[in-house]
Amino acid sequence: MPEPTRRGPYAKGIARRQQILREALAAYAESDSAGPSLRAIAKRTGLSERGLLHYFPARDELFVAILAERDAADRATFDPDGPLDDLAGVTAHSAKTPGLVRLFLEMAAAAPDPAHAAHGFFTRRYRELREILARKFGRSPRRESPPPVDADFAARILIAASDGLQTQWLLDPSIDLEDDLDRLAKLLQAAR
Repeated sequence: MPEPTRRGPYAKGIARRQQILREALAAYAESDSAGPSLRAIAKRTGLSERGLLHYFPARDELFVAILAERDAADRATFDPDGPLDDLAGVTAHSAKTPGLVRLFLEMAAAAPDPAHAAHGFFTRRYRELREILARKFGRSPRRESPPPVDADFAARILIAASDGLQTQWLLDPSIDLEDDLDRLAKLLQAAR
């Protein structure tokens, strides 16, 4: 006797899920750094919180889907084969949505747990982003002399790199955390 096959999602459910993600991004764009509540997102879509979560396996799955949707929107303005300067547009967009930045950081902090919904998303995201940026750096011309780096900027960048590299290292232990930070510190020191 053949095993029963699982049905895939219906077109109506897929469309509703996309509507939820669009409304969630709009709610985050309008919110402060605390981000919108699930109730606020649900209200925008005409659903209850329970109805909202019907379209996602779990609350954290919804949050990861929101981040994936944000990344998809950013990809529309970011040419993976374009110049390194394209990053400025993505960063400018992030600066306008502090609630999404907070959600990103919360999910990134949970991502090293292989059982968490964010694990696969962040593992893929960091790997793909490293590959894209390495290509961009490889194609960009070398500057004759880099602009000088002041001490405050160097401190912020080293802290940011340390925090971000630790997350990436937890997701991919092949990253040489100590060497990467040492090399960055030397580059920043040389640019002073």
